Amino acid sequence: MSVITKKGEDQQRAAKEAQQNLKILEGGLERKPCFGGDAINIVDIAVGSMWYCVRAVEVHIGINLVDPEDMPLLNSWFQRFIDLPIIKERAPLWDAILEHKEGLLKMLMALST
Repeated sequence: MSVITKKGEDQQRAAKEAQQNLKILEGGLERKPCFGGDAINIVDIAVGSMWYCVRAVEVHIGINLVDPEDMPLLNSWFQRFIDLPIIKERAPLWDAILEHKEGLLKMLMALST
């Protein structure tokens, strides 16, 4: 997530690279509703767990990394994933994530170095 540690043009380049990587990830959804096929599996859970971090980074840097028009499969997958009852029951509330995003971003920055 070098996109959070860079500034200016370097940040723009890092955002483009992150978008390209997310586009590759979206390719795993071709012709199927989940990364595991018809049902969620460990890959869906892993991607879903990082999704909140991606959204928090977007809010922090002001750059949309997952554009619904550019990545419709990934965007709609995420919406379906967070709407699953088992995920809704256990996932943190978005407002709580935003409240704690500074700590989250510090953690992500530490992991990226």
